[in-house]
Amino acid sequence: MRFLGGGEQQNAPCQDRLTRMLVLKCLSDETGDDAGDIVTQGFVDVDDREFVNIVNRLEGYFDCTLSLRSEPGRRFVVRDLVARVTAAITRCSPEADHV
Repeated sequence: MRFLGGGEQQNAPCQDRLTRMLVLKCLSDETGDDAGDIVTQGFVDVDDREFVNIVNRLEGYFDCTLSLRSEPGRRFVVRDLVARVTAAITRCSPEADHV
């Protein structure tokens, strides 16, 4: 998958790709940084206000709690954030209860 402005996403399962795209959209929409640049860099540094807004958006997008507000630092590493969101939505998913 290619993002405008450069950067690629490859070899990710379908659900992970969708989660990654939404995480990147959230980061890009809040910071104003190009999603391709975020992909290339692999992380984005934010201020306190952006941090809270991003966490709120992600929890709203995925209807889950990420428990990020007490984390030190204000850097979102895309890979780690996608893994955290995936774990949170897997724990909260009604389908997970039936597997």
